[in-house]
Amino acid sequence: MPSLHETATLLAAVGSGLVAGLCFAFASFIMRAFDRLGATRAILAMQAINTRILESSAMTSWFGTGLLGVAATVLADDRALVLASTALYAVGAFLITARGNVPLNEELDTVDPDGPDAEKAWRRYRERWGRWNALRTLACTLASAGFALAS
Repeated sequence: MPSLHETATLLAAVGSGLVAGLCFAFASFIMRAFDRLGATRAILAMQAINTRILESSAMTSWFGTGLLGVAATVLADDRALVLASTALYAVGAFLITARGNVPLNEELDTVDPDGPDAEKAWRRYRERWGRWNALRTLACTLASAGFALAS
């Protein structure tokens, strides 16, 4: 039977993998699909996602994984890899999201999708948001690999 540490570490690996996968989906095809819709519909779609995601089960994975990482770190005998994975996850899922993606989402929420500046606003948002998203995807992916190796 796996120990509490092994269980928490394995669940943190799965959770960070889920979060990395969500971010990867945005990087690999969701934002590109939005680009094909044109600025008005892309803005509307992203505004809808930004509202809905906060009420979704994705938030359980997002925040629960952070808690699992902390638990795994506390319970680990050899903490170095688990601590590094927890830190990577915290940087990717929380710090980058809070300092990069969320402010851009809040800014996008103020854009009139039918306004004269919608196209410019979407291009600016898409470029900046994509860079932040790529960083958090990488951090969460590396965290998942670290947790998997430590479990």
